[in-house]
Amino acid sequence: MKAFSIVIALLIVLGMTSCVKQSDDITITSNPKLIVECYLNPTDSDIIATVNENRPITGEGSGSRSTTNPVLDATVLLSDGSKEVKLTNTKNNIYKIQAKDFMLIAGRTYTLKVTAPGLPATEATCTIPSMLHALDAKDSELSYEQADASTYNVYRKRSLSWTIAESSQTNYYMVGSGEGTPVKIKTLKGDSTCVRLKNAAVIAFLDNSKATNQHVTTGTLSFLLGKATSKTDQKITSAAPMYSFVYHVDHNYYEFFRTVKLQREVGDNPFAEAVPVYSNIQNGLGVFGAYVVQVKSL
Repeated sequence: MKAFSIVIALLIVLGMTSCVKQSDDITITSNPKLIVECYLNPTDSDIIATVNENRPITGEGSGSRSTTNPVLDATVLLSDGSKEVKLTNTKNNIYKIQAKDFMLIAGRTYTLKVTAPGLPATEATCTIPSMLHALDAKDSELSYEQADASTYNVYRKRSLSWTIAESSQTNYYMVGSGEGTPVKIKTLKGDSTCVRLKNAAVIAFLDNSKATNQHVTTGTLSFLLGKATSKTDQKITSAAPMYSFVYHVDHNYYEFFRTVKLQREVGDNPFAEAVPVYSNIQNGLGVFGAYVVQVKSL
């Protein structure tokens, strides 16, 4: 009986060895594709698209998160249905045109076409959402969370509310806070001022699919206000004035960043279920989306 068990064990080991040897001979192929990333916002001074080529599944560079394959000879065309412009390569994988040469308008649908030698031609469309109306903020207490031995992060409890022009369709929103700087911009209605955000963090992804009217509210959320040295310190510091924001985004922008966030939360856990990142680029990868922003000072 013992000899029989040993024979079975040897057969299993030999079988496993055979499987390992065979798997070494398996090749995984990946089709070359363009990776296109472009976001339309009527208040931006430039319209920018980044164009890269995807990395192979295996081999050199396949496991690197920092390696990109910039495409330097792409043709990038943007159209609103009546006018078409070409974005020019300015550096590495960046193609752009000044917004004053192609004014973006909320509510209008745009088409982006990108081609490059030896790679499949790509195409995508998006519609710029309308601006929010009557953005209002209701504040409550501050909260303190210890960041390190000598510093606390300070959060303002705030709920935001606004009205929407179209309640018959699903609208998508990303809510958060960031550092803001007022800048002057040119619009179809003349000179205006908007707040440029940086170091922004999204804390909520929302939609109005369950709303019964044109009024949307976030409920109470915690927005990062700055830092303090203790829970009783009234002096709150930040690198720049802080703002809460609402991005009114199209479905493409919303799904791309929502799935990217989910994928990053998985991290390097080998047992977590993979999260496919959304893409609306036909024959390629990436995203072509649109957004408008409303802010409230914190």
